[in-house]
Amino acid sequence: MSDAPQDKVTVLSAEALAQLKSFPLHGDERLQNKLLWKSPNGDTIVGLIQMAPGARDVGHNHPSATQHTWVVDGTVSIGGVEATAGSYAFVPPGVDHETIAGDEPVTMFYLYQPFAPEHDHHDH
Repeated sequence: MSDAPQDKVTVLSAEALAQLKSFPLHGDERLQNKLLWKSPNGDTIVGLIQMAPGARDVGHNHPSATQHTWVVDGTVSIGGVEATAGSYAFVPPGVDHETIAGDEPVTMFYLYQPFAPEHDHHDH
């Protein structure tokens, strides 16, 4: 999606989002990441994470990035705090945040901001 034109509004329908390719987060098939947008210099990344019921994203931290997460569907525990649909979570740099899905599928919208544009968001 990062190749979207910068001079007009881009809207992805629910159908288009459903078709968008996702890739396993940290190699776990139960955690799927869809990259929606990335700034040209890589300092802002926006995406969707979909977690299967009971899936666990083991504790990790981003030493040089902030992460904003909005829970769209489901209930999830982020860093030991429960977040239900409609909740917002902010993860400061360097803070460990294990994420565990509840009994139903979870969808989270996230905004990830590395301090250094060359920081690779796949390296956790």
